[in-house]
Amino acid sequence: MTIRFERELLLLRTLASGAQLHVPIFRFIGDSNGKNVYIQANIHGPEIAGIGAAHRLIDLLQQESAIHGTITVVPSINPVGLDLKMNGMQVGYVDPNESVVGNFNRVYQLLVTDKTPTDPEEVQKVGIENFVAAYSHSDIQTIVHDFHAALKEALADLRAKRGREGLRFGLKLAITIQELAADAHYIIDLHTAGIAQYHVFAFEENLDAIPYFGIPAVIQLPDDFVGVFDEAMLLPWIRLRKAFQKAGREIPFSAFEREAFTLELGSADSIDRVMMDEDAERILNYLRHKGILDGSAQPVEMAYYKCLQRNYARYNAPTGGLVLWNKQPGERVRAGETLCTILCAYNRGTDEPTEMPVVAVEDGIVNNLVESQVVHEGMALCSVMTRVEDLKF
Repeated sequence: MTIRFERELLLLRTLASGAQLHVPIFRFIGDSNGKNVYIQANIHGPEIAGIGAAHRLIDLLQQESAIHGTITVVPSINPVGLDLKMNGMQVGYVDPNESVVGNFNRVYQLLVTDKTPTDPEEVQKVGIENFVAAYSHSDIQTIVHDFHAALKEALADLRAKRGREGLRFGLKLAITIQELAADAHYIIDLHTAGIAQYHVFAFEENLDAIPYFGIPAVIQLPDDFVGVFDEAMLLPWIRLRKAFQKAGREIPFSAFEREAFTLELGSADSIDRVMMDEDAERILNYLRHKGILDGSAQPVEMAYYKCLQRNYARYNAPTGGLVLWNKQPGERVRAGETLCTILCAYNRGTDEPTEMPVVAVEDGIVNNLVESQVVHEGMALCSVMTRVEDLKF
């Protein structure tokens, strides 16, 4: 089989000086009858482990003799985030120059709504109820083809209408990424999280694929939209299935052939050569499982566990000070145990305590810690998976 390898340079932003920020995009184009895969990393500047994983993945894909479909790899999707440094520290989770400052992974757009908008000036999102009514007796191939086409039309309408007055960078970035991934059947978004254990964010509909990544900790996403990439790409299909179900027609989600995962590859602002290789291999294993690459995929045998996102507890500092950790990522914690102690050295010589413990409200598994041990009141401290359940495959 002939595999075509392409490199595209996408202009993403022009700066005041005239300097231009480009994104390199790498494509492996194989069998035209196969599925499309989209893999990106580094939407947040400090999350660099995914860049290394994508770099090694490209090396390994170049050694493959066959690719059944197209694989698009974007090792660093957000040069604005990557380039943001203050006093040597990576800070590129948001664009500080925007009047509307927001997390780069909370800016994506949901392209469906319950009913088709009647005002032509509104963005013409796909009305799920209207679509189901029109396709109630259609075959699954027609439903998938036409719903996919409708989502792309909605995305084009979004760019056209929201861009009339100019797009703020965060929205332009989100729309551009959704355009790059619009034809993808399988999506992998590579992240990291402070000081963290490896974990995955995934929808219940896609949990069966988790063992092929070999990452034991899973946070299961709800049918809610908060602007995250995997939500924007998969929720339209999840809601379509539920709408057909409500109308009396059962369609297995697997019939849509859509999967999306956020892989959290450990800690932020850190890259390791050995883990680059291991992370690339875990993605290859998943691609073999999906039939994109030849060879047998091996589910990794280990103890998998999950919590629902609503039970993913995020602790914030009750006061300002210096954080002394009692627990580390991956460790179990019991309700009432101390997660960390905040050292309030400024209280010495007063009636106020110089140390303030932060205790666990529920039993759980510590997932990640904030990188800096200097915190103000209200800043994030750590995240704990609670009400944890075993995952059996």
